[in-house]
Amino acid sequence: MAKQEEKMIPVTIYLTPKQIREAYHQLVEEEKEEDWINAPEILEMLAKSEDAVAGEIKEGKFITLGELQTKLGK
Repeated sequence: MAKQEEKMIPVTIYLTPKQIREAYHQLVEEEKEEDWINAPEILEMLAKSEDAVAGEIKEGKFITLGELQTKLGK
């Protein structure tokens, strides 16, 4: 069965200049947060941490799941 196309419904809203500025600033902040989360430095740091923990697991330094979660910061 073919997927039905979603229909677009036109909507008109009236905003004050202040509301527009606030909405714009909110979008900018969300974009900054997304950029921070995907920053190469953060991804590299997480990869190094996972490699270190994996090495310690192989050496038998962890006994419980709780210890692993604590070490990984979860």
